[in-house]
Amino acid sequence: MSYTASVWMFVFAAMSFYWALGGTTGLNTVSLGQEVTGESWFIAALWLTGILKVGGGLLALALVQTWGQQIPRRLLLIAAWGVGAVLVIHGGDFVIQGALTEAGLISLSSPTAWTPDHWQTFVWGPWWLLGGLFFCLSAWNYQLKSRNQQFR
Repeated sequence: MSYTASVWMFVFAAMSFYWALGGTTGLNTVSLGQEVTGESWFIAALWLTGILKVGGGLLALALVQTWGQQIPRRLLLIAAWGVGAVLVIHGGDFVIQGALTEAGLISLSSPTAWTPDHWQTFVWGPWWLLGGLFFCLSAWNYQLKSRNQQFR
């Protein structure tokens, strides 16, 4: 599961770096999308999130690679569970807000056929939730495995 979480993070990092370098494919599916393309703060945010995602991918690998044993067990567990929780909360927020919008309890800023809000509800939210589940399962597996090795 850790390898899956790692690949998941590296794919997201590649998307951030692609957009930071000026790519526009898929950019209209995120909230700010093309409205802020080229603005320096947005490009900096994309670079920062890309670097954080690479760090997340390395964290997931640290749970299963021998070099990860150099990192204190408690630190790895706190980081892995923390990343998993943040991803689940982030994805859940997208899905919940989207469900409230679809139910008519929240109104869209611009009623169009397919908006970034729809992308967040039906694509990005579930995708972030999936990544969070990958991380939580990775943390759980590492916790069980490393606990068994500690008591030998």
